Amino acid sequence: MASGSTSSGSGRGPSGGSGPLGRGLISCLHGSSCRAEDAPDQDLPLAIDKLIVGFYEEAFSRLPCDAMPDLLRLLATDGGGSCLGLLDPVSNIILNTLALLPKDAAPAPAAAASTSPSPPATRRSKRRALNTTRRSIPGLGGLRQLVSRSYHSLLAFLMAYFGCLKKEQAISYLYRADANLLLAVMLIQHDLYAGEALDPESDRTQAALESAATIAGHPSPTTLAHLMSIRLQDGNFALLKKLFSADAQGIPLTVEDVRATHRILHMMMSPVCTASIIHTKRGLVVNVRHILEARCSETISFSTTADARIATTTLVWGGNPISSLQSGLLPDKLQDCLGIAIEDGRKHNLKTPCGVGDACDYLQSLKMYLHGMIHNLYIKVLKLLPTPSGTLMRSILKAGHCYGCMDPVSNIIVNSIWYNCRGCNLPISERREMVEYNDVLDPLSLLRTQVHSVKGLMELAAFADPQFSLPAFALEFLCSTKCDIANMLPSSTESSEKNPFHESAKAAGHTWALGLGELHQQLLLMPDTRSELLSFITEAQTSGTVLRVDEMEIRISLMWDRNRSGAHTVQAPELCAGALRAVSSERSDYEDRRSLFRSKIEQLLKEYTTQQLLGSEYKLDIILGVEEINKGNLPCAVIRYHVNFTATCNLGLQRTLFYAEFSLSSREQEPEFCCPLPYANAGRCYYGVHSARKIVYPDDAKYIPDDITFRGTRSVDGMLGMDLVYFSPKFDVEIAENLNMLHSEEEEKKKKKKKRTRRGMCRPN
Repeated sequence: MASGSTSSGSGRGPSGGSGPLGRGLISCLHGSSCRAEDAPDQDLPLAIDKLIVGFYEEAFSRLPCDAMPDLLRLLATDGGGSCLGLLDPVSNIILNTLALLPKDAAPAPAAAASTSPSPPATRRSKRRALNTTRRSIPGLGGLRQLVSRSYHSLLAFLMAYFGCLKKEQAISYLYRADANLLLAVMLIQHDLYAGEALDPESDRTQAALESAATIAGHPSPTTLAHLMSIRLQDGNFALLKKLFSADAQGIPLTVEDVRATHRILHMMMSPVCTASIIHTKRGLVVNVRHILEARCSETISFSTTADARIATTTLVWGGNPISSLQSGLLPDKLQDCLGIAIEDGRKHNLKTPCGVGDACDYLQSLKMYLHGMIHNLYIKVLKLLPTPSGTLMRSILKAGHCYGCMDPVSNIIVNSIWYNCRGCNLPISERREMVEYNDVLDPLSLLRTQVHSVKGLMELAAFADPQFSLPAFALEFLCSTKCDIANMLPSSTESSEKNPFHESAKAAGHTWALGLGELHQQLLLMPDTRSELLSFITEAQTSGTVLRVDEMEIRISLMWDRNRSGAHTVQAPELCAGALRAVSSERSDYEDRRSLFRSKIEQLLKEYTTQQLLGSEYKLDIILGVEEINKGNLPCAVIRYHVNFTATCNLGLQRTLFYAEFSLSSREQEPEFCCPLPYANAGRCYYGVHSARKIVYPDDAKYIPDDITFRGTRSVDGMLGMDLVYFSPKFDVEIAENLNMLHSEEEEKKKKKKKRTRRGMCRPN
């Protein structure tokens, strides 16, 4: 098993024994589809609530609320004392509260005079503090409401940050992590083979924190998110580590401790200085304010004002991330959690076999994680290609699967180019009709290619190792290798009874499975040609230029023609009149929508370009997906469009991925804009059976609650609108048959209705 794992989807081998890494066990131990019938029932939400009550009890006992009444108000009454955060839950409660104290907050005079440490809190004194606080919290539920808010904010973060978890799974991970959010994140990353550690300063983390805090009713979600991203200089870090380490648990904080901590937080959350550079007719005007001496790191952001071009440079404090106050203890806690899960798995609390079919939530999470990963691969490919013709885009969507004898990105490129030039050599007349059909307006078209790619990869994994014939093993293997399994395959398929690439293409429903199998068999037998094709791709990736597709076509055609006598020859049945009208109508609708969308995006891109101080100009290239979002209630609803597209910059040939948001209605009042998505994983695409997030969004809290749209993976099995746009009467046999069947039935219904109408008209009165 890859990465040293011998576990199945539920953390067990084929015989049901526990695997050494326990992957998926935490999800499956509490999943209704995986637990054995005799497994003991556990009320996990109630157990987590009890944990959180204990955290508040500890926080109340540590804070000098009697001396500083504002603390109690912020912590409890205003809901600012949330246990949401990247430290241990008690420290999160305390620091979230202190971050909301105003700058000039001061304790009562009597308290200020006494800063000596208080005696250690006893169980009775803790209970007394908790009861006092319960009486001090107004409103129904008191502390119960505060605990409930924290509970739901922790779940909201996990589901927003990962996007591929059900609520029940988030609950089970949170329970196993003792409601420690960062530990729960590490447990999920372990199960998903996610190698990247959580970055507190990333837009992804900040968006998830802000969204979760908003859901919990926090008075200032941005303050909470900012707090978790600050850095501490050595002296300040040492002080906070002394006050909030595991050794400090149970020790009350003095008023002076609170004042010192508050001073540090306020200073670290304030910018060192801000410099505004304004482009005016007189030249550049630079304004610098709030200058302090400090070790700084630099971040640059650009405003989106319409009347001037402004660049703002903000210098922030450098040092140790505040989350590292507890990070040193988490690796050991992670292993402890996994060890406990493995022991629980050995108590026969799981069905054997677990995770068969689509019932297992853990396997569905792995699939969704893979779908998002593969979506990113296609984005990389489309950024490497020169502006594709309509026929090349057709080939990418119909046959550009990511499995084969090379890495996934190279497989997509080679499979698409081969199908375009040899696998489906369209007549010149059809190529002319489709020359400008290179915009992907329906994101389900790209989703279908990705879903089919997963099926092909799972089949191919079984040829790398027989144990991967089990879905759980195959999915874990693909996650662990990031879908790059070429080096695990045999160097030649000549001695095999079956061509693994042919079998994979069949499992994926490839439009010409036999041809794709032969293509990769030839590439294995001709390593020089394969290396030459890979060199073209490597050159484009490293130099920032676009692929030399024409030269790649020549190499692929020479290899193919040398070993085969002809191209893929099929003949689709002639379309009936109704089917012809359907194809014509779909193409006409596509052309109209394409024209409207391109015109609007070009306008937004022009506005974005004029706002940039650096003078770079962007030109629209291709549209990669359009989602329709209904705003308001019918009949007054306004359709708002969320769009991904690529654009080329005059400073370089490589494309930039953009996001745009706009409406075509004159009644729309919300802002319309576009913005670049500057890094490969600028957003995550979450694919579910019934609904999905099918395009890449900016990492912003406002998109997390409502960016999952109707129609998920089960919607890709039927005929899509783009199938009619790209229809070929020579090659698309199945589509032609389905169209004829559909419209023949409609014609029969119309004929029968006409006959009934005529008979009624001829009847005597």
